[in-house]
Amino acid sequence: MSAFLDQYKKVIVKPAAGSGGAGVILVTRKAKGHYRVQRGPSHRMLRGKLETYRYLRRKITTPYLIQRGISLARVNGSLFDVRVMVQRRSGFPWVVTGMLAKVAGRGYIITNVKRSKGRVLPIRSAIQRSSIRGASASTIIARLRRIAILAANRLASYYTRQKVFGLDMGIDANGRVWIIEANLRPDITLFLKLADKSMYNHICAYQRHV
Repeated sequence: MSAFLDQYKKVIVKPAAGSGGAGVILVTRKAKGHYRVQRGPSHRMLRGKLETYRYLRRKITTPYLIQRGISLARVNGSLFDVRVMVQRRSGFPWVVTGMLAKVAGRGYIITNVKRSKGRVLPIRSAIQRSSIRGASASTIIARLRRIAILAANRLASYYTRQKVFGLDMGIDANGRVWIIEANLRPDITLFLKLADKSMYNHICAYQRHV
């Protein structure tokens, strides 16, 4: 963790076997050897790497992952990321069948809708209403699609029987796209939360003909 903090200033620490945003902690290096640690909507300041590490060890007692922290774009002050559904039928290439924005509840660092009391938005609407500058919604959506397909093709070399990936992808304030994680059993009911159910129906129809 120390090397990651030195290099990136902000890191995410989370249980290796976690799901639904459980146990996710954001650690940010501040001035004068202080570290800001946020879990859920609350945070605390700690002094020095050793004190910070000891605090994290008390909070996470199982194997955990460390990721570079991404400065996600915001909608009305709340962080958001993107769920991208990528599916394939036997003998056919991967296709993107749906995407939506997951907006975190106020003050949360995770976008899991249930855990953070967040909401979902159509992806184009979220981008247009967000803090992103320097790239249009159409350009960013095209980037999301292209990178999602590339990621699915790479993952499929390891998960050879997989027919679906639910990719969680981030967009920073400059419109750059990042992969956060890949879900092997993605929850498609998120798409039922959209007013327009056509994307959900498309995902289900694709699933029935794998």
